[in-house]
Amino acid sequence: MNTHQRNLFNVIDTRDLYDHSSVTYKMAEMEMRVDHLTRLYELKDKDVQELIKHFSSVLKTIVKSLNVSVSEDIESLMIAYNKSVEMVRSPMAHFDVYTFLPHLRSHENYLRPLILHSGGRNAVSMVFGVPTVRRQQQTYLIQTLINIISNMNQTEQKDSLIVVMIGEIDQQYLQQVTAEIKNRLPEAVNSGLVDIIAPSPEYYPDFSKLRITLGDSEDRVRWRSKQNLDYVFLMMYCQPKGSFYVQLEDDVVAKPQFHTIMKKTALQRIADGQEWFILDFCRLGFIGKMMRCSDLPWLIQFIVMFYNDKPGDWLLDGMMETKACNLEKDLRDCRKRKDEIWVTFRPSLFQHIGTRSSLNGKIQLLKDSLFKKSVNVKRINKIKGK
Repeated sequence: MNTHQRNLFNVIDTRDLYDHSSVTYKMAEMEMRVDHLTRLYELKDKDVQELIKHFSSVLKTIVKSLNVSVSEDIESLMIAYNKSVEMVRSPMAHFDVYTFLPHLRSHENYLRPLILHSGGRNAVSMVFGVPTVRRQQQTYLIQTLINIISNMNQTEQKDSLIVVMIGEIDQQYLQQVTAEIKNRLPEAVNSGLVDIIAPSPEYYPDFSKLRITLGDSEDRVRWRSKQNLDYVFLMMYCQPKGSFYVQLEDDVVAKPQFHTIMKKTALQRIADGQEWFILDFCRLGFIGKMMRCSDLPWLIQFIVMFYNDKPGDWLLDGMMETKACNLEKDLRDCRKRKDEIWVTFRPSLFQHIGTRSSLNGKIQLLKDSLFKKSVNVKRINKIKGK
């Protein structure tokens, strides 16, 4: 197996699995890895064809050593991996973006990112998406990246990928930001922890033809519509890279060990059989929203359909309402059902630090009141099973 394939099994170490106190947690982590492999199989990643030959027998050995039963879903996957590989399809076949962005229809290459830097890292647990754009006055990107990386230990860094998506088409500016990241964070860049991408100039539609919605000004409609398409581009790139995706912004700070807390929270809910679509680690906007990478196509498609209509965080709320709410019930029932799949973590792990929005002239003073100086130790211990 190559490095990419071995990384998929880094957390499925049979020596660790003999500690039966952690069997449930390890089984949840195994399920997470199976989910990632399934997604790569569907995307027809070239390396997966070789991996299919090995994975079924390895999984059977692990399950036998644990002397536990597995769910029908995992059993069916074990069988499926022994079947022949289908014809290779483009990853973009999963996203019907062309209907809603018709200018891309005859130029599929416009969906391919400009790779300004990549260490080729794949198969991590956590992928952090950081969209950034040019700001007229103060920029927070480097401060944000330094804070995020400094609040992860070495193990967490090796299990992460931070993708910086520069939502600009000015080549000089792209080179400037890329050089600054490399100069200020050489270890993170050289280790493969940080990828830097940008869209093709032709990715964006003609923003002068947008419909005016929500009674907003033309500038605001253009700003939030472009922001939505930046989210889409970033998510499409990140989707095959790991198991969980976390949406961040370029002006945030994080709590120490946020990676471990988020991952353990997700795996614990998986182990307990608790349904969830979003784990929310910050109450503000689109910050700290965690999803399975396999669920990202739902959100990508939803944002693409309505990118001209509402801000991204409003679209996220609308999608969750569509998934959860019964129109024959009242708002209280709707809120209850949404809370079951949109789970808010307290205290918050991220805080917004920017004061000047990327929309010219807009001052953004919102702070998350649930972001406290120290993380609740009882809550962490509960996650760890102490």
